[in-house]
Amino acid sequence: MRINTENISRTEYIILRSLSESPKTYWDLLLESFDTAANTINSIKNLLNNNTILYKNNYFYLSEENKEIFKNILKIEYKDVKCKGCNGKGFINAFNGISKEFGEIIKDRPKAIPEFDQGVVNIDTVISRITFMYYKGDLENRDIVLIGDDDLTSIALSLTNLPNKVIVLEADKRLVDYINDKSRKLGLDNLKAISYNVEWKVDNSLRNSFDVFLTDPVETVQGISLFISRGCSMLKSQGVLYFGLTHIEASYKKWYKIHKNLYEMNFVITDILDKFQLYELNPDDIVSKGYRVFTEIGLELPKPEKPWYNSAFHRLELIDKPNPLFDPDKEYRLERDLYYDDEAYVTLY
Repeated sequence: MRINTENISRTEYIILRSLSESPKTYWDLLLESFDTAANTINSIKNLLNNNTILYKNNYFYLSEENKEIFKNILKIEYKDVKCKGCNGKGFINAFNGISKEFGEIIKDRPKAIPEFDQGVVNIDTVISRITFMYYKGDLENRDIVLIGDDDLTSIALSLTNLPNKVIVLEADKRLVDYINDKSRKLGLDNLKAISYNVEWKVDNSLRNSFDVFLTDPVETVQGISLFISRGCSMLKSQGVLYFGLTHIEASYKKWYKIHKNLYEMNFVITDILDKFQLYELNPDDIVSKGYRVFTEIGLELPKPEKPWYNSAFHRLELIDKPNPLFDPDKEYRLERDLYYDDEAYVTLY
């Protein structure tokens, strides 16, 4: 079928634009999409059903006829404009000195497990995180708290010798023991991990005690709001929040609800770096464990060979005293609502 731009969605347009440059794998299209996995999959299916695109040998193609038509629609030939030197992040690596050391240190890290919805970012993302935090003045002489740290960003932060204190609150006892063991062996006196679940109350000793809060939370509205609310109660006046939010498992309607909750907590968004964080999800797990992102497309797919799951790195500041939505004096049991909703395509329940 010949392309008719009047009948294609924005997500279909992004897919066609990408394919006009070169054939792409399924995982490439997910990485380049600005929509949920569900909508991206439906768009791919629709384009396949209309014979607008073709799938063979693990790649999606535009037919030669449609490639020429779409190039005319674009007016100029589409080019990937992301900076190759910084992988589209917009910042040089300010911490080359610790990048290799950090990689060696964490080689024996505990394996990520789905019980805690764990998925680690790659080392380049960890270093890019702390580079951006440095750029914003959020490292030197700061007290930093992390809720959840399967990425082990806390170790990299401590290796810079810039923060006064780095505290990790983690539900996975394997990670608590691992971080504390590395802290002891490496002489990282400013680094400590504590067992903590966001469903628990917030200890008085943690409240209003930190300059910076970093988390990479679950993406249900209730779950992410609970994570950030817990951290909010731990921040000092004018405290700073960092977290990641995907397109793959979070529609713009969900972004709106989450951002609305952030404003109610007295945060203002200062920066959103799209596709800044890349994750190293186990390719074999994606294929074998029945994740919807793999099963719903209904095609014979190869396992991913490079990072594709990504999130937008958010930075926010408090403009008034912290106003957590969840009472720090109360415990909450969200159960299924903590981890899973209809947009959860890379989450097991």
